[in-house]
Amino acid sequence: MRVLRDKFLAAMIAVRALPGSPDYGGDDQLIVERALDDLEHYKRAGVDAILLENSHDLPYVKAPLDRLAIDVMTRTAISVRREFDGPIGIQMLEAANVIALEIADETDLDFVRVEAYVFAHVGGAGLIEACAGQLLRRRKALGCEHIKILADVHKKHCSHALKGDLSIIDEVKQAEFFKVDGIVVTGAMTTEPPDAAELARVSKSASVPVVVGSGMTAANIATYLPLADGFIVGSTFRLGGRFLEVLDPARLDEFMDTFTVLREARAGDSAAGGDRG
Repeated sequence: MRVLRDKFLAAMIAVRALPGSPDYGGDDQLIVERALDDLEHYKRAGVDAILLENSHDLPYVKAPLDRLAIDVMTRTAISVRREFDGPIGIQMLEAANVIALEIADETDLDFVRVEAYVFAHVGGAGLIEACAGQLLRRRKALGCEHIKILADVHKKHCSHALKGDLSIIDEVKQAEFFKVDGIVVTGAMTTEPPDAAELARVSKSASVPVVVGSGMTAANIATYLPLADGFIVGSTFRLGGRFLEVLDPARLDEFMDTFTVLREARAGDSAAGGDRG
């Protein structure tokens, strides 16, 4: 079984626009090839894990997704799995969590990142209802309970007024009650880091791994490394640190050099305590 290591770095592959989306270019093979190009950069840089996301499918829509889009994403996942031995995850926007799980099962992936695991919120595509019950029942039916569920809490790019009487800690506790495998904490928007004090409270409260899902840079990773068990990083590796730009190898190397040195230093400090390890 492929396991996410402590303080793991999962690099996000922003899969090109899929069939049915406004920016779809008509060349399915090019979508796969671009994903594999990103993968080669990430392998060279020594990332621990990969996350596939249909990032270019703006504006996102709720399930059901276009069948051809699912087919191309599945084909992409198969190709990436063939070329990468470490853990691979997938997220399908917007909140197409069961579809993501089904692709992960079919293509031998290791985790899914999901939205609205518990409670409900309003996303860019409208009302997003909780998925935990449906998702775990589907995982059981598929016989793929080894696939981990990493759930965003107070998801970025969303309104959370519907649960305004609940704190982020309340949401974490409910997600754990509903058998989540890990928690993802983000800033309010893509490229924005979470509030460090809030992240520290989540990490102290949670009994499952806590992952940072946005806003990590070479300049701030030293602050966040002690506060979480893993990091999902994408935009900072791209030109200008922008969400949908092409990969910038110099920015990737700068981040990975800093991250690796900091992580190795922490690993060498066997007396460290009072944080996430």
